[in-house]
Amino acid sequence: MRGKKLEREIEALEEEFAALQAAEHEEDSAVTALSAEIEGRRDRLTLTRRALADHEQRIRGKRAELDEAMADNAREVFEQVMQNRHEAAKSVAEAAELLLDRIAALDQLREAARSAWATAESRSKAVGKPLDEAVVSDVEGEPEVMRESWDRLCQEVRHRINEQFEDQLVEAAARSPLGHAIPDLPAHLQELARQRQRALFRQGRASREERAAE
Repeated sequence: MRGKKLEREIEALEEEFAALQAAEHEEDSAVTALSAEIEGRRDRLTLTRRALADHEQRIRGKRAELDEAMADNAREVFEQVMQNRHEAAKSVAEAAELLLDRIAALDQLREAARSAWATAESRSKAVGKPLDEAVVSDVEGEPEVMRESWDRLCQEVRHRINEQFEDQLVEAAARSPLGHAIPDLPAHLQELARQRQRALFRQGRASREERAAE
């Protein structure tokens, strides 16, 4: 009886052992499959990271090219603007020279008009036909045809002279020791002078730092 009981126990244990072997095989197969999948995913992850690094490097390269292209374009635009400014300034200089020549000619004609008026007035009085005295204002004054343009020109010249003078005042006050001359400026120029003073201070500090780094 005891032998049969042991046989049954052995059979049960063998069945459990077989079941455990099957479970082990199943789990080992699953682990092997998972390991293969993990290895495959790891390889794909490596490739993805390499692709990301390559794309990131290419993006940086393209951005650098774009920055350089934009810098070149900005420089070209600046150079073109400066060229246009030079041509405009040259045209203004030529126009100014022409204007000065024509003003001189106008002055000569004014003197000629005065002389002609004096002669005509004298001879008209001699024959009892005096000229209209109102004509004198036309001789002495500026011709009506140029008055509006002349006034605009004078106003523009005065404005530019005042701006240049104010710029010189601001620069001188900003460069004065400790800016002591700034309070002496008109109120609307004091803040400009302080801004210029700060800009000069930053320029000086940057220059000293560059010299120290050499």
